[in-house]
Amino acid sequence: MNAPTDLITLISKCSLAEKKAILEVLVKDIQENESTSRSKMDIVNPSSVFEDLVSQSDELISDTKFMKELQDELESLDLFAPGSARPKTMWFLLKDGDYLLNGRSSPEHDITKYPALSKLRQVVNKDVGKDLDCCNVVCLSNNKQSIRLHADNEDNIDQAFPIATVSIGATRKVEFVPFGSSYDRTVLTVQGKHNSMYVMKPGCQSILQHRVVRGNSTNPNDAVRYSISFRKYKPDPTPLCSEASTSGPSSSSPGRQSKVRATLIIGDSFAARLDPERLSKGKKRVVNIAKGGSKISDVIDTLTTFCESPPRNELLVDQVFVSVGTNDIRSFKKEGVSKLRGELFKLTRLIKQLFPGTKIFFQSLIPLPITYENKSYIAHNILSYNNMLFNICKHERVNLFDVFRIFLLGRFRNPRLFPLGFRDIHPNKRGLGLLAREYILRIHCKHERVNLFDVFRIFLLGRFRNPRLFPLGFRDIHPNKRGLGLLAREYILRIHCKHERVN
Repeated sequence: MNAPTDLITLISKCSLAEKKAILEVLVKDIQENESTSRSKMDIVNPSSVFEDLVSQSDELISDTKFMKELQDELESLDLFAPGSARPKTMWFLLKDGDYLLNGRSSPEHDITKYPALSKLRQVVNKDVGKDLDCCNVVCLSNNKQSIRLHADNEDNIDQAFPIATVSIGATRKVEFVPFGSSYDRTVLTVQGKHNSMYVMKPGCQSILQHRVVRGNSTNPNDAVRYSISFRKYKPDPTPLCSEASTSGPSSSSPGRQSKVRATLIIGDSFAARLDPERLSKGKKRVVNIAKGGSKISDVIDTLTTFCESPPRNELLVDQVFVSVGTNDIRSFKKEGVSKLRGELFKLTRLIKQLFPGTKIFFQSLIPLPITYENKSYIAHNILSYNNMLFNICKHERVNLFDVFRIFLLGRFRNPRLFPLGFRDIHPNKRGLGLLAREYILRIHCKHERVNLFDVFRIFLLGRFRNPRLFPLGFRDIHPNKRGLGLLAREYILRIHCKHERVN
């Protein structure tokens, strides 16, 4: 991120409207630098581009009476929750529609019923020169509450318009971090003071993420901060890959086909062997673009190519399944699997950018032969990769599709699910059918919030009860100390898991 070429890579992923907005900033920066020194060759300074993407102004509201009315109205929203670990939010809108945040729908409130917020919206629109018609109010009730690193790139928000955030209450630092860089690399900091406003210009959400850090106020009564973020609502959000070709009929044409809900499968040969026609059911279509031998970098290229070439039918992709890693871990020794972390983060964020609001499932690696390709570290790499994938899914709040256990017989690979011998890493027909069944259950499950706490399999040895986990004899139905410890471990993992969406 220290070179202009890194900025070009980030800007290339922006939409056309965002590129135009960024181009205006760059042209202005070039003109100012040329007027100072025409002999200077390296004109574009990356840090100055970051600063030009965010502007700040103080003393937005000069009327003290209006400020008092606004503060009273914010307090009436009942967002103050000092005992909660997370801040409470409320969504306001001029039109009918729901706000999608991280794939979840949040009901809106009519902003016209709140006179102070409506008047503040007029003040903000006059200041930025745009018609922003919705806002999201967040209340940080104490010093411990913060807002994690994120980008306001939801598909309900028109990225061709700026996002203006007004701060009311305690001062909090807002830090900006470029996409693809380390978590603690802050390139820009804004002091969100009382009665101030900072504006994130078009293109900012594709290049920078931002977060609100914890407060340091000594008086708990002075720690409350309201963040009022005004945006432009986009009523008909569609994923980037779901847009029809320009040669097709217009949206108002009666011959236009309705969108087809689809599940996209990408990855290596394990996913490529799945038949999309047999996975499809009813109106739900499955599209499989996985290719054998693909590495993570190949999957990124395949996904980009797929989105640049519109499919035959207009698709509304609501699920993406990813199977990668098997072809990458072969070339790494024990200490090298962690090198794939950056590519996995890159792939995850690319999918989120191309398919905003879509459910993402990363398939774990299945057990490979211990002596596969005479590389004894392969088994260690598989476990390390699956653990790393679990942590990435927790960080990015996507789903881990764990299929590792279903291919085990006790502690080893189930020979019934693979061809004879240890040379072929792919499952046989029985194993492929088992994998396909897991995909069908995930693709067509309509009740994702009903979680089954399955402990039946952990007490099996093959098809029968594992005698090591129970007392001698068959009279006692309860597990022994070893079995009870195994059951307690499963409970601990579920009880203390903070990311309920990682299944």
